[in-house]
Amino acid sequence: MKLWKSLSATFVSALHHPRLWLLQFFGNVLLALIFIWWLRVDPDTGWDVFLNVLIALIFLAGALLLHGGTLNYCSDVYEGKDGGLKPAFRNALRHLPAIAVSVAIFYVLLYFTDKLDNYQYQLPGYLRSEFPAWLRRRISEPAMDNLYDGLVFVIHWIVIPGLVLPLCLLCARTGFRGFISLRAWWRTVRDLAFWIVLIVAVLIGVYCTGKIMQWKLDPKTATLGAEKVWLAFRLLVVYLMALFSWLWVCSMMARARPQPDPPAASEKVAA
Repeated sequence: MKLWKSLSATFVSALHHPRLWLLQFFGNVLLALIFIWWLRVDPDTGWDVFLNVLIALIFLAGALLLHGGTLNYCSDVYEGKDGGLKPAFRNALRHLPAIAVSVAIFYVLLYFTDKLDNYQYQLPGYLRSEFPAWLRRRISEPAMDNLYDGLVFVIHWIVIPGLVLPLCLLCARTGFRGFISLRAWWRTVRDLAFWIVLIVAVLIGVYCTGKIMQWKLDPKTATLGAEKVWLAFRLLVVYLMALFSWLWVCSMMARARPQPDPPAASEKVAA
C-alpha cells in the first residue's frame, strides 16, 4: 500500500505543476538553441575563441540551473513550502559549483561506462566460449550479444543515474554538504519505489522514444510535406515523454529524500 501510494503520488505530482512544465519545456529548447549556436562558432580568431568559451559556460550554467532548480522545487513541494519557483532556483544558483561537481562525477562514470561498447564484439563471444558444451548449445551468439547490450544499457541508464542523481539533488539543496549526507543519499538509494519509477521512466523516456523516432510513413504514398509534419509531431511527442520521465524521477527523488528531523522534546519545552 505504501509503495503504491508513493508511485501514484509522484506520478500525479509530475503532472500538476504547469509553471515548472513551461519552464522545462522552453528552457530546454533555449539550451538547445544555445548549443547549436556554440557549434556554429568557428574559433579562428581570439575573439571567436572567447565567444566559444563564453557560450559554452552560458550553456553549462543554464543547464545546471534549470535542472538543479527543478530538483529543488520538487523537494520544496514535498516539504510543504509554498515559495514557488524563485526560491528553488535561487537556491540552485547559490549551490551551482556543488551541482557542477556532482554532474561532473555523473558524466565521468558515464564516460567509463561507454567504454564497455569497445568490448561488445569480443567479450560476449569469449564468455560464451568458456561455457560448457551443453550450455553453448542453448545460448546462441546473438543471445549473448543482446544480453551484453542489455547489461550495458542497464548500467548506463539505470544503475549510474540511480546512484548519482540523489547526490545531485542533495548538492542542489545543501551545496557541498550534500557530498557528506550519506544517510540522506542511502535512504533514496534503498527506496524500492525510486528504482521502480526510474526503470519505468527510462523505458518511457529512452526506449519508447527511440522506437517512436523510428516510425516512418509509407514511402510509396508519403509526400515530403507529410514527412515533415510527421517528423515534427514525433519530435513533440518524444520531447513531452522525455520531460515527463525526468519530472517523474525528480518528484520521486524528492519524496524519497528524508525530511528535516522534527525538533527534540526538550527543544519544544524550551520554546
